Amino acid sequence: MTPHTLASTLNKKFILEPVISPTGGFVGFELLTRYTSVAGKSRNPFMVIENMPFSEKRDLLFEQLNALSPTVALLEQRGLFVSINIDRDMVRMVEEDAQLSWLFSIASVLRLEVSENIDFSHDVEARQALQQLKARGMHFFLDDLGTGFANLDALYTGLFDAVKMDKRFFWEQKEKSIFPVLMANIQRYCPKIIVEGVENKEDLAALEHIPLYGLQGYYFPALEIDELPQHLSQGDAI
Repeated sequence: MTPHTLASTLNKKFILEPVISPTGGFVGFELLTRYTSVAGKSRNPFMVIENMPFSEKRDLLFEQLNALSPTVALLEQRGLFVSINIDRDMVRMVEEDAQLSWLFSIASVLRLEVSENIDFSHDVEARQALQQLKARGMHFFLDDLGTGFANLDALYTGLFDAVKMDKRFFWEQKEKSIFPVLMANIQRYCPKIIVEGVENKEDLAALEHIPLYGLQGYYFPALEIDELPQHLSQGDAI
């Protein structure tokens, strides 16, 4: 008898968190997975997914892509992206699993957010896998810049179309005089920066004079996947 894993005991829901341009329009969306217990208590999705066996991560990836499939044509029409998070195991799946090859047919819309737990300075295998996928047309974002030195090594690889700044790092750095210099240095290696953790007007003000690709956070409410057409028809997000 197969033992139950944590994820199999939880309720699961997919939502879209918008990424907003500095001028207030949509740039794209991140697909997030929300987990709750039977009693309704939220569980940390990163901890849940990290502890999944390989087969469950594969199933999750298929579920996410199936959930997104009705939105692809609309996103492509509007020139918007949708990103999903992948870890090292999922990088291997995308590279090796023939049933996932259709990802490349939606590569104009899909962005794969690479987990910060890949050590780009030493993990040659993972780095080469990403290089091969990029050569086949896949696009990558570097997730959670500022959580570790491995992210700095990742920036130097040239693999990433955009980098997402970790919200805690943003909160720690935003009031410092060197913050604009820090952002300019990051943009030397990856011009497109998305800042996570934008939660209020003060956060917006801290970023007002910095050229950014996108803003993300609770200031911009998440939406259900089936609400996407309505929100896009309304135009600007803010």
